[in-house]
Amino acid sequence: MRVSPSALWCLGGAVWDRKLRLLGDARMGSSNPVREAATPGGVARNVAHNLRQLGFAVELLSVWGDDAAGRALRASCRELGIGLHAAFVARAQATGSYSAVLQPDGNLLLGLAQLDALEALGPQQLAASQKLRAAATLQLADMNLRADTLSAWLAEPREGAAVLLAVSEPKMAALPAELSRLDLLIANAGEWQAAGGNTELARRGLRRALITQGAQGVRCGHWQEGQWRWDRLAALPLLDDDALACDVTGAGDAFAAGVLAALALGHADLRLAAAFGQRLAQRCLRSLHSVAPDITPELLLALENPDEPLPAS
Repeated sequence: MRVSPSALWCLGGAVWDRKLRLLGDARMGSSNPVREAATPGGVARNVAHNLRQLGFAVELLSVWGDDAAGRALRASCRELGIGLHAAFVARAQATGSYSAVLQPDGNLLLGLAQLDALEALGPQQLAASQKLRAAATLQLADMNLRADTLSAWLAEPREGAAVLLAVSEPKMAALPAELSRLDLLIANAGEWQAAGGNTELARRGLRRALITQGAQGVRCGHWQEGQWRWDRLAALPLLDDDALACDVTGAGDAFAAGVLAALALGHADLRLAAAFGQRLAQRCLRSLHSVAPDITPELLLALENPDEPLPAS
């Protein structure tokens, strides 16, 4: 297998996203009119997609079924230039799916995830690609992976950094007990608390974290001298002042991709990395797509001039 030594690795979910946007207030127990869109999705796949649009070489380790949806996902990744040297097919499982029921303003009302195929990615399957991933500058795993797979991933020998991206409060139960070899955890406020919060995560060995808080911005945390020290970033407004409704689907994945991009380019300042992540999430929020098409390599100039506005779409 020929894998670019400069490739960033994304491990985790690759599914079909189905977004159902309510046209009015939800009425439980009744039929609700919606608008529907279906696109390739999945947390790790979305992060990889954003990174490819920024111009990075990216490899995706994920699993899909031997079905039309899986073949379409593979074709989409190849068209984008996402490497699939370690991805594989679980023939007995259906390709994963994520259905998001969105309120009229674009906020999530209910998310339904089916990730049966990803259960086939256990420690043994992970080990098969370890040598391919060992020299990567960065590896990101999403918490759709099995608990034993996440623990095995953190225990692997590697040269670069390991970043873990939370995906939901219930899935924080899969967080490994030992986090001293994790370089960064990205989670929202609810996921952080579901994992035990400041004291518990420090006890497990975590030393750096980014906590997204929606309209309250982002907290950048470092464990130093026996306590968490937090820097706070205010939330960014939408780029337009018009009435374009936001769609939260994929914004967290765009944020994570921005953080990874900054770190991969050698920017060690976590606050700078988070600020760039916010800028990509801002783009995603105003897009009808889970990965905003106007995320391009030109946006990386913002890492050299963080106070300058991003180019207009």
